[in-house]
Amino acid sequence: MGSQPEVVVVGAGIAGASTAFHLAERGASVTLLERSTPASGPSGRSGALSHAFYFMPELSQLARDGTSFLRTMPERIGQPSDFREVGLLWGFGEALAADVERTVERVRAEGTELETLTPEQMLELAPGFTADGLAVAMWEPTAGYADPAAATAGIVTAARERGATVRLNTPIARLVANGSRVTGVETRDGERIEAGTVVLATGPWTRPLLEEIGISLPLTMERHSIMALDVPDRAREVLPFTWCDDTLVHYARPDGEHRVLIGSWAGGGTGYRHPDVPRSEVTNPDVYQGSVSDREAAWVLELMVPRAPGLADLPLGRGWACVYDMSPDDAPVIGPVAGTEGLVVVAGSSGHGFKLGPAIGEQVARLVTTGEAPLLAPFSPDRFASGS
Repeated sequence: MGSQPEVVVVGAGIAGASTAFHLAERGASVTLLERSTPASGPSGRSGALSHAFYFMPELSQLARDGTSFLRTMPERIGQPSDFREVGLLWGFGEALAADVERTVERVRAEGTELETLTPEQMLELAPGFTADGLAVAMWEPTAGYADPAAATAGIVTAARERGATVRLNTPIARLVANGSRVTGVETRDGERIEAGTVVLATGPWTRPLLEEIGISLPLTMERHSIMALDVPDRAREVLPFTWCDDTLVHYARPDGEHRVLIGSWAGGGTGYRHPDVPRSEVTNPDVYQGSVSDREAAWVLELMVPRAPGLADLPLGRGWACVYDMSPDDAPVIGPVAGTEGLVVVAGSSGHGFKLGPAIGEQVARLVTTGEAPLLAPFSPDRFASGS
């Protein structure tokens, strides 16, 4: 990987967009290809929660940097993200209490403002909640959420302004390889685009593209539903902060001033999975149920009502579903693949890729231009081949 490579980035989700931006900012010659429009995949339909608390140090550092980028986008790159700093309150059961205490200390040392709370202190921040089953809570006041579509589109615009070539509505048919080296891509129109390095940031569409050149990664796809409550002019009154619940397996946040979003949460990215949340696997990311039925919305709401009983009688709004690309350990899959040159994979976001995306892009750009990005080492695709 040279210092000024010709790079093709495939996929304009937030990680691919950020990779193209940071490559262009570093002076690399980069082309960004997107099958549709920016954030048309999982990025644009994510919950867009942005916070730094993770049990894994590399994830918390990427999340810290990604959230900081989203928060400062207007000043940093002259583009909007509509970041809302509402804070994150997170409740945990006894099984994770000691881990939470240790992690709070570490993440605080990494530069993020947060603190642990007793259940009684938590209820002072959330007077309409209950604390049943909770042993400790975590409060991250600088956390929040952004507009995922606007933020991703803004990063694409900033990449173009810095010299990147951006080609939307340009789906690729396959990766082009010469022996063990990936040399470019072929679009569905039959055009071949050569590159010194291809960064494949295609989310749920990644696995079949890799399999065509003989690379097998254990990536799967899961449908994730987000339901909404219609609360005109009352969203911050109903839920003034982002909420995550380890014991009742859900998360929620205000969305502007008029609705509250709630989703089921299985623990992805924290190193464990709750057995009570069913997986809804998808075989084709282009064919899945994108809307949320009233019955499904009611099931998601029922996860949160025991924690916030006042939500029970609020009217349901229009929710949606998206498809996440998942890895076996719910951690991203990022980096070169052993035995293959000229290819960097960015996949396996496992439902928490939005906040990580801006920082992942920066680290991938560093990897491509210098050959080194230590923060990405734990996410190497080769960890599955080695059984680690």
